[in-house]
Amino acid sequence: MDLYGTDIAIHAGDLVPLPAGDLERVQGVSCLAQDLAHRLDTPRGGLWLHPGYGFDIQRFVHLNASPAHVLDFELSVAEEVEQDPRVEPGTAKCQVLGWDRERIRFRLTCKPIADPNPMNLVLEVGGG
Repeated sequence: MDLYGTDIAIHAGDLVPLPAGDLERVQGVSCLAQDLAHRLDTPRGGLWLHPGYGFDIQRFVHLNASPAHVLDFELSVAEEVEQDPRVEPGTAKCQVLGWDRERIRFRLTCKPIADPNPMNLVLEVGGG
């Protein structure tokens, strides 16, 4: 059994149809990576049946990149990522790579459960 799941693949916000008419799927740790990116890009409360799901990115995007805002963002991202039961508790770390008043670019590192290797993602949020 796959601990990380299977989902429809989303590339640059689009579904990818296969020649036979099905949609491309993503599974394993790649599914976890896609799901974490989706969690951070979905406004909290944006899913009707899951009001606690998502991240309030808009409270950060239009702020300046003061040390206090950067630290708050990094800790908030790590805390949100660890809400996913497929992420080992205490392993999520976030490092801001770039921040302007439109978008935030950051590196996310965490350890999936039952996997000896950490996951490293570079994500950008905002701009919308």
